[in-house]
Amino acid sequence: MAAVAVFLALVGCGVVDQTELVDVSAPPLSGSPARLCDALERDLPSEVARMWSRDVSTQGVAAAWGAPPIVLRCGVTAAEGLGRASRCDVMDGVGWYSENLGDGFRFTTIGRATTVELTVPDEYAPEADAALDVASAIKQAIPLHHPCV
Repeated sequence: MAAVAVFLALVGCGVVDQTELVDVSAPPLSGSPARLCDALERDLPSEVARMWSRDVSTQGVAAAWGAPPIVLRCGVTAAEGLGRASRCDVMDGVGWYSENLGDGFRFTTIGRATTVELTVPDEYAPEADAALDVASAIKQAIPLHHPCV
């Protein structure tokens, strides 16, 4: 009962607002990337890093979980710093290029038919757990063109 009272108090103070839309900038898609991202959106888990799913406001395919939000964007361009010598972290069969943003990490898929990006705030450390949570959906929806290692 005490936990419910604390949760209701936090909601009343605006600390936890599950109904607020998360504003995400995702690219407009067409053709194959649009079909693949739509399939991914249908397969995404309802929870990531033990956080609930949030509604997003965007024209493209995106998803969010928790507060502060963990944000997934589908159909983005490859990571700016990604090169032939870049490190590739394979988590549950999905290759990721990882970038430390200072206040979290950005994980960008490598070698998939369309690129997926996941931004995870430091509050969810270890941040890679969130990438593991979405990996199964990515493997199912977006074909592998080439392994990253």
